[in-house]
Amino acid sequence: MALLLVSACGQQAAAPGGPPAGAAPAAEPSAEPADVARVDLVPDEHPGPFRTTGFVLQDAGHGPQLCAGGIATSLPPQCGGPDLIGFDFSAMPAGSYESVLDSRYGSFVLTGVPQGEAIRLTAPARPAGPADLREQVRAPEPSFASPCPEPEGGWRAVDPARATEEALQTASVRARAVQGYGLLWIDRSMLTGEEIAAEAVDDPSRYVLNVSTTGDLAEMEAAVRAVWGGALCVSAAARSEVELAAARDALDEDDPSAAGLVLVDLQTDAVAGQVAATALLAREADQRRLDERFGAGVVRLSSLMRPVSG
Repeated sequence: MALLLVSACGQQAAAPGGPPAGAAPAAEPSAEPADVARVDLVPDEHPGPFRTTGFVLQDAGHGPQLCAGGIATSLPPQCGGPDLIGFDFSAMPAGSYESVLDSRYGSFVLTGVPQGEAIRLTAPARPAGPADLREQVRAPEPSFASPCPEPEGGWRAVDPARATEEALQTASVRARAVQGYGLLWIDRSMLTGEEIAAEAVDDPSRYVLNVSTTGDLAEMEAAVRAVWGGALCVSAAARSEVELAAARDALDEDDPSAAGLVLVDLQTDAVAGQVAATALLAREADQRRLDERFGAGVVRLSSLMRPVSG
């Protein structure tokens, strides 16, 4: 069990100017060869039509739209995304969608082509089955396990008096102030079922605090250790929080008509050291263009719509 708060290792003092003892291996920036086609990008020469599987919502204030990004699990749900031209809930089979108040929603397979910031259907939509949902390519879940080797005797606090919630929050502020800060998270995966039942999961002295940085590992460990007495893992980040935020902000400010991409979701994946961008339609050439603009691997582009297969 891991909790992201906002990785590298040190239960022992670091040698001056060197990495913490037992620190995690240096992270390598993610960079994919520009000529390697990914399954979540559309080949440059593919003319369409395209297909996607997703959650469709229509309410009193808006026509049918494909939810992109997060879905608020209220009743009825709430979300946003591209409008669907030609979609009609009344044409869907009975039982294929839910109705709550003035909202209708369900999961459907959609075939069509982009039309501005919308999708124009070129074939009737159909309810999505389990096989359709499995086929929809999704990014793998990131791992929040501590990357450092486990110290002899296991993960434990070196100073329980300073392994408190207050110390944890102070350590977070200290870590962010160090040049090259990447990410801070808590790893609780080492807890047993009995410990979780006994609410040890809420005991900061049982956490492993993880901090990553593109800068000096020893500097980061010293800053955090000054206030944090619990288990600590300091690791090398592929890119800093500042670098990723700059790339994300630049993409967020882009004019779709100028950039040629209609982004429907934009997230910072600090674990992978990338900005994860999903566009209504993204081709391999679009990824190459972003690699040239930001550097290889800084932005990982995915296409909401994929070529129709079969």
